[in-house]
Amino acid sequence: MLFAPLLVGDESDTEREQAIAERLKPFGSSCLEGQDCGTVAPTPTEFGVGLDGKGVYDKFCSVCHETGVSEAPLVASEAWDERVAKGAEVLLANTKAGFNEVMPAKGNCLDCTDAELQSAIDYMVTGEEDGKAFP
Repeated sequence: MLFAPLLVGDESDTEREQAIAERLKPFGSSCLEGQDCGTVAPTPTEFGVGLDGKGVYDKFCSVCHETGVSEAPLVASEAWDERVAKGAEVLLANTKAGFNEVMPAKGNCLDCTDAELQSAIDYMVTGEEDGKAFP
């Protein structure tokens, strides 16, 4: 008897069920690929590290390329000639993927954009801060 007033209220069963159903409604909604969701998904943006070619070199590449660790070509050395002859695309692809199981992918500059990596390559090939290895 003590709990009887709690069970009997002013709400009808229907009102109580509606209130419960309202509280259990999902939060938000999902939109599957291919459906018109009313908005456009944001496009991924490359932010990069905000460094020029020499800056990327100084921070990430110089550890090996300054001393020639594991045959890493030194800045502006003839060792680059053979690599440059393969073309800009190959050199950038090797830089991004890593090379000969010694050079890590992106030279450990995982946040570098392709343009930043290319600028670092240009610097290492030419030894000039705004040098271009490829026309």
